[in-house]
Order: sequence, then C-alpha cells, then structure tokens
Amino acid sequence: MTKQEELNQQKSELINDLVATSTVMDEVWRYHPDNPNKKDIIKEYNILKKIHNDIEQELNELDKVGN
Repeated sequence: MTKQEELNQQKSELINDLVATSTVMDEVWRYHPDNPNKKDIIKEYNILKKIHNDIEQELNELDKVGN
C-alpha cells in the first residue's frame, strides 16, 4: 500500500468516525436537558419495553404454531 493510499484510508476512517459520532450526538440531543423539545426518556423507554415484550410474545406464538 502506498503512502497516499494509507492517508486516504486513514482519512476515510476518520470521516466514518465523524459521521458515526454525529449520528449518536443527534440521538442523544433528543433527550438532552437543554433541548427545548426534548423527549421524555422514561416514556420513550417504556414504549420500547412494550415493543420488546410484544415482539417476544409474537415470537413465542410463532414457536407454538411451528411445533
């Protein structure tokens, strides 16, 4: 690998890291206390728990049908 290819690879990895960091920051901002439109973390968590439980229940029902 040439020096230029190594630099390009390093730059690509850093850009990917930057995009990933920005994505996480955007998600965290949804719940940040300084965000005037922040989401209620407890409410959002409870919604996710309900979805999780519904999926588990549906999987269990599919297992019963398949057996």
